[in-house]
Amino acid sequence: MDLAPERLFLEPKNLPSGTSCQTIAQNPQAFIDAHPGLSPNAFACLPNNVAWANVMSELGYALAPSAFHPARTTGFGGFALSFEASFAHINANAVDGTGTQYWHAGTQGPVDPSTHQFSVVNKNPDSFLQIYALDVRKGLPFGLEIAGVVGFLANTSLWVGGADLDWALLEGYRTGVLGYLPDVAIGAGVRTLVGSSKFFLTTVGMDAQISKPFALADSAVVTPYVGGQRLIIFADSAVADLTPDVDPLRQCGYQGRDPQSGVPVCSNKLITGPNATINDNGDFNNNVTFQRARVHRWRAIAGLIYRYEILSLGGQFAMDLEDPSSENANLGISGARQWTMSLEAGVLF
Repeated sequence: MDLAPERLFLEPKNLPSGTSCQTIAQNPQAFIDAHPGLSPNAFACLPNNVAWANVMSELGYALAPSAFHPARTTGFGGFALSFEASFAHINANAVDGTGTQYWHAGTQGPVDPSTHQFSVVNKNPDSFLQIYALDVRKGLPFGLEIAGVVGFLANTSLWVGGADLDWALLEGYRTGVLGYLPDVAIGAGVRTLVGSSKFFLTTVGMDAQISKPFALADSAVVTPYVGGQRLIIFADSAVADLTPDVDPLRQCGYQGRDPQSGVPVCSNKLITGPNATINDNGDFNNNVTFQRARVHRWRAIAGLIYRYEILSLGGQFAMDLEDPSSENANLGISGARQWTMSLEAGVLF
């Protein structure tokens, strides 16, 4: 289910009946013959920035640093290695403010076995985004802990990489008055996606957590924890060709760019009237970038870690504290709240 942002387009206003920006780009001469006096250059496809922002918001949420750990660090000299699986719910069938099912339109569907081509619309996008990652954590002096993460997004060609830094403000007290207090920590992390030249997506998370370990028999410890996390999603678009089936260079007879204006110079001319011609450079107008998105979200985190000697097992649940539209209405984000279930298994030394 790789992203296909080039499918997130809108038709231009005042489009003549019976036409679309796609058909005009494919045969501009036929459009001029049917509509004398109109230029195909005026009817380029428009980027659907609302659909783009919704996809990036939900994908960025799934990508976010998990903060999958209690407030207590591994300790000075401590080391932890774990495998983490996260399942983030997305609004697979949601419709944005432009009437677009953004996950249907913006992702590749299955390959047709006869033509070996991807379907034009993904009729059944995944309801969950699955991220599988390897997490390495190392304790440092003064209650600090660093971590590195590498993983992949299942059913796509995308990979995830990132790092975390945590600081335990209060940890390790077991006796006296302070022994009744929970461990307290703050931290920050960053995750970014690689594997696609079509967009750039990075999520930064800042969190605060409290936890309390409870010793059990046979060297076992159970540690529940809760926390809150602030997410900031940075999404930027590369150039997207909204008419990927049309080659603008071949269509216009591309001869380079005008040294003064930078406008493409084309050798092919289109007749638009008895004595006039225009350059057929309209399909270059279908190469666009989407509006950059800076998405802000809050979510709550609750988890439980079970440790027996060096072995560790954990589960965590994270969920939006407010609707994504609360702080991002200017971007047109309208999807419902998301949640993520994470599981972890590892060893601590």
